[in-house]
Amino acid sequence: MEMVSIMIKKYRIWTIVTSLILILVLIIGILMFTLDDKKFKMDMEVIKEEKNNYNIEINYPVFNNKNVNKKVNKIIDTEKDNFKDKIKNDEEAKNELNIDYGYTSKDSIYSIHIRTYSYTGVDNEYYHNDEMIYINEENNQEIKIDELINDKIYEDIKDDCYEYLNNNKTINLYEENVLKEALDNLKDFALLSFSQDEMYVIIPPYNVSDSEIDINIKIKYNKIKNDLNSEYFSFTEEEEEEVDNTITARERDLKQFKDKKLLAITFDDGPNYKVTKGLIDELDKRNARVTFFMVGNRITSQTELVKDIYTRGHTIGSHSYDHKRLTKLEDDKLKEEIETTNEIIKNITGEDVKFLRPPYGSYDKELLDKIDMTFILWNVDTEDWQSRNKDKVCENIINHASDGNIILLHDLYQTSVDGALCAIDKLKEEGYEFVSIEEMAKIKGIDLKTHTAYRYIKETT
Repeated sequence: MEMVSIMIKKYRIWTIVTSLILILVLIIGILMFTLDDKKFKMDMEVIKEEKNNYNIEINYPVFNNKNVNKKVNKIIDTEKDNFKDKIKNDEEAKNELNIDYGYTSKDSIYSIHIRTYSYTGVDNEYYHNDEMIYINEENNQEIKIDELINDKIYEDIKDDCYEYLNNNKTINLYEENVLKEALDNLKDFALLSFSQDEMYVIIPPYNVSDSEIDINIKIKYNKIKNDLNSEYFSFTEEEEEEVDNTITARERDLKQFKDKKLLAITFDDGPNYKVTKGLIDELDKRNARVTFFMVGNRITSQTELVKDIYTRGHTIGSHSYDHKRLTKLEDDKLKEEIETTNEIIKNITGEDVKFLRPPYGSYDKELLDKIDMTFILWNVDTEDWQSRNKDKVCENIINHASDGNIILLHDLYQTSVDGALCAIDKLKEEGYEFVSIEEMAKIKGIDLKTHTAYRYIKETT
């Protein structure tokens, strides 16, 4: 009996200890989940609809904050409902709704810029709307602009804004009298975006004219640091002084690729800091270069990243400013889409933009004749935006690998990057090398002509 009693006691002790361990594990799990729920996270979702009378493409941010997501979803739902209500009796005209976003970050503050553009053929109306959301990464909460700045900032940046507009040809697209009103009332008209190197003053077009192009004006922090709340922003000596950020592209010896099989991987619709930065870091490890066809309204919110891409020797081309179907635009709108994007890129790299990838691959002879650039299309479509599957992306690239091919991907999705890197690793074992469009043409001795579209780059015999 004594032995049985001892065994029962041991069993009870073991049961209590096990229960305590399970309770402890459960508590730790709950705490970790709670802490993780408070961390700032940002992902992206995509909505695409294509009907006989309209196209909808929406790229929108998703956060680890229900209230912010609710705010973003309300913006999207409102814009979609208004758009569909306008065209409900229009069965023929090609209507378009595009919602996209960009973001910058400075210290713990993220500036999220959500842009809506639509065209409704039933009333031949262009519509544009801009929203800015600020999130404090430290507590994962939305913060209002008035908490980040004092009102004196608008007076302190006015002269810089005037100087920029007087020296910038894009200003000719706007009506001078309404633009002056916007500059004289910046607090009511402008949005502010805080990046690592400078602040951007964004004057949305819906406030100043019928244009769809934002005006983006860079302001160095040394001009406005006293107007920013020191609780959220801090500055290094470099940021407080004027710094020469001249950059030079890193060249590499192309003789190493002579007699090699070459592939040109291209990424559309970016840049997207979280995904694109990781991509170029991994490409460096593989001695691989690619080509980025960037959307203009995304570039201005990520200039540091674009500088980095250029410095590392990748080719940067234009994918228009707002990702519109260029064949549907009037000449003045077409000029805005192309010239504004080219100017934004040149202001960062110092080089003229040579290459254009028309959104949706949509072009015709008339468009080719109008634009003094080289059109770069593709002959391998990985359909990465649809599958969102690393293995399928990798398989599509490998199965369609052939010297001189141009491969279409999008650096909005981590699965696209992972699939591309997977394919690069495997195809390098088969003797392939990965070069930019510009490099491929040089290696093959092919002169890429303007007013001409290329789906691949191969020697003709």
